[in-house]
Amino acid sequence: MKAFKIIIIVTLSLSFGSLTSLSQFKKYGGKKKPEKMRSFVQSMDYQGWYFSPGITLTPKMNIFKYELTLTANGLTAVNLQQQSKVGLYLEVGRYNLLSTTKLISYIDYGIAYKMLRAGQTYDLEQNGVSIGTSYTQSFQSHAGLAHFNANNVLAINKNIFFQNTLGANVDYQFSQKIESTDNTGFTESYQENPSKLVAQLHYKFGIGVRIGKQLYAIPSVEVPLLNGWQWENGRSTFGAFNSRYRPVVISIRFAWLTTPDCPRVWDNDSSTENGGGM
Repeated sequence: MKAFKIIIIVTLSLSFGSLTSLSQFKKYGGKKKPEKMRSFVQSMDYQGWYFSPGITLTPKMNIFKYELTLTANGLTAVNLQQQSKVGLYLEVGRYNLLSTTKLISYIDYGIAYKMLRAGQTYDLEQNGVSIGTSYTQSFQSHAGLAHFNANNVLAINKNIFFQNTLGANVDYQFSQKIESTDNTGFTESYQENPSKLVAQLHYKFGIGVRIGKQLYAIPSVEVPLLNGWQWENGRSTFGAFNSRYRPVVISIRFAWLTTPDCPRVWDNDSSTENGGGM
């Protein structure tokens, strides 16, 4: 629940920050209207680099109902508490601008490091009698991944925009640490360990703000939509112990625009290569 509140707070903060930036620009910008995004990016290189530091969370957020298995070998778990924990996320990649008027504004692709951390606690009973309290389980993984995204940008002007993204990621967890303080027969109720190879479709929402002459910061929240591998009947969460967790990425993308060595010349004919089709 705490993790869900964090996600809500971050989303609201992104919206508030974007509105604050817009109001400040209007306040100090005088009567001059901000330049439109299209005319601004037309003179730029269409390819460039980005870097995204961030964190991961593992809240519950189950879309499909999940029935917990809480009994095994005559033992019953009570007071089970699922824990979302914070991990590190680092991403680097390239973008390719496509259009300011069509559905797909730009694509990007890159690699990333993702740490996931999660846990749970429970007490055990046998025939209604307590036999142990505060058994603790913890999951931690370190993964390298590749991703590809198609992004739609709704720009207010060159200084601020909203971004919706559909993409895919393939992760390989080169390190996986799974621990439990429970050495009873109840551990037979645990799910199989998560697959080290993960393929997913994901959705990302972000708000872009120009923070430098040619530098943008895009705070965003990413959630998985569907597990392709390991397939689990349409789920987008992963299971560990008796719980299921949704890996959420909260990051800030820093993207640099660059100016070509030879400035472009536009002929205002959208049917030609130099017609401003961007």
